[in-house]
Amino acid sequence: MAWEVLAGQGVIEVEDALVPLLEQRCVGSHLRPSGQSGGSRLRLCARPMSPEASGRGFLLDAQRPGWGSVEVEAERVVAHIPEDPFAAEAALRAALLVAVLRQGGLLLHAAAVAFSGRALVIVGPSGAGKSTLARSAVAAGGALLSDETVGLLPSGRVHGSPFRSDADLVPTCAAARLAHLVWVVKGPAELVSPVEAPESVRLLLQQAYRPPPGMVSRPELAARAVALLGRVGLSRFTCRKSPDAGVFARELVMGMA
Repeated sequence: MAWEVLAGQGVIEVEDALVPLLEQRCVGSHLRPSGQSGGSRLRLCARPMSPEASGRGFLLDAQRPGWGSVEVEAERVVAHIPEDPFAAEAALRAALLVAVLRQGGLLLHAAAVAFSGRALVIVGPSGAGKSTLARSAVAAGGALLSDETVGLLPSGRVHGSPFRSDADLVPTCAAARLAHLVWVVKGPAELVSPVEAPESVRLLLQQAYRPPPGMVSRPELAARAVALLGRVGLSRFTCRKSPDAGVFARELVMGMA
């Protein structure tokens, strides 16, 4: 029996053997018996690592070659990985990347919180405060899509994921409509300021997961970023490590800031 994970408007079917490994790293509620959702389907399969497999596909993480590699086929992502929860998580993220790219979207290293079905997507480099702001926004009444990985589709929908960087940040919302896209920076007070268009594209692409070789070109990725930014633009969100930052985020999304 296979299990499934929502992937934008589609579904990733996950082989049973991967489920115990994924439950150690991902939100278990996002793994459910197959057949509960419609949409396009992509199957994630696991195979043992071998010298022959290492020459096919691409590495899951160039910094950690021991995690193995994946091959992308028409309706399958085949992961050649050890029996390791971190490798399994990386394989599921690779499958999610393929699914989102095939739907014309971008998969971002980002956090997202929704208020009344409207999402604030928070991007920035590691350590910038994405998870901290997401936690404050949840405390202010928001529903978390993910503090780690989110998908943006051409429709303007933001899709969450089963990934998390902190154990207490459990995703509770599957999808929401994009309301604001912000680049988070630390500062002495809450402030939102616009970012010029060329820099917006550059910053957004910095946080987009890199496509598998030969799947989507850099110019096509940039075109997708331009189209998404055309909806709401990108703002610089300066904030403190304070509950007030979450309240400010809520008021921004609700149009009160």
